[in-house]
Amino acid sequence: MDSESSARREEPRGRAGGNGGGRRRRKWPWIVGGLVVLGLFGLAAIAVALIVALGASGGVAGGTAPAVYDEEYVSGEGSSKIAAIPVEGVIAAADSSLGGVQPTVTPEGLSDALRQAADDPNVKAVVLEVNSPGGGVTASDEMHQSILDFKERTGKPVVIAMGDTAASGGYYISTAADEIVANETTLTGSLGVIFQLNNFTELADKYGYEQVVIKSGEFKDIGNSFREMTPEEREIFQSLVDESYAEFVDVISTGRDIPEDRVREIADGRIYSGERARELGLVDSFGGLDEAATNAAELANAGETTVVRYIQTPTLTDTLLSGFAPQPTEAERLLNEAGITLEPKPYYLYLPGA
Repeated sequence: MDSESSARREEPRGRAGGNGGGRRRRKWPWIVGGLVVLGLFGLAAIAVALIVALGASGGVAGGTAPAVYDEEYVSGEGSSKIAAIPVEGVIAAADSSLGGVQPTVTPEGLSDALRQAADDPNVKAVVLEVNSPGGGVTASDEMHQSILDFKERTGKPVVIAMGDTAASGGYYISTAADEIVANETTLTGSLGVIFQLNNFTELADKYGYEQVVIKSGEFKDIGNSFREMTPEEREIFQSLVDESYAEFVDVISTGRDIPEDRVREIADGRIYSGERARELGLVDSFGGLDEAATNAAELANAGETTVVRYIQTPTLTDTLLSGFAPQPTEAERLLNEAGITLEPKPYYLYLPGA
């Protein structure tokens, strides 16, 4: 009887702790984990499919549909519109890794914004709000040409409203406008070209770094940061700077109707206040957006107008793609903050301390 009682007491423990029951319970974590992994893969697949679908509809760079900017009310009550397009920051080509609406400080973005203004029959004129130290030579020239093309194609006037800074490339693109309005305290000028090359020879010597170069021609490694520049190489770089400078002088002379010799006198790289720039004939009048919009309306014979600003609103595509965009490394971030660029090319750029 004692043995039967003992067997009954051990029977539940055997059922609870036996191999069969234990194996059944240990299956659940694997099943749950598998479902979680499948769910994550499913979400990733949906996200990729959505991006591809949006890209096919024109949301990703390379699509055929032009970018469309939202309109933000600024002032006025008229039926006709003056489109204010901000050009703020360093002028550079658009980031090809991202799609969607591009910033209007890029050639691609400005071209899209001007196309929108051209296609809107209610837009009678454009004001470019320039607050930029300039940027790349090529990007600045492309934006300058976009403004000229817009004026020729539509007949709509373009007026510049300079902000705190409209220097170098920022002034370069301004010469394509019909009028330039600035504040007395605007920093402008810096009319010229800069080509910066880094020299790491002392740093390399200090840390024992040596670079071996195998090249096909004498000048194939021109601009190499780990050796001194030769006189011949300096001459080549100077010729590139001189070509870009000559183009800068030409657009000022043509756009502002100033003799070329006089332009070369004032285009020595120095910056000017808005007040001094007006004395030199580089700007037409003082004021802000209101003054520029009024002048633009008068040039267009538009009467009462409403001023709207084109703004960039991130789309779903922009938000999704931004998560996949490569982030700058810590070293790149520090170099950017120090004003050191590893991309050797000419700039129309106001760079204090350079």
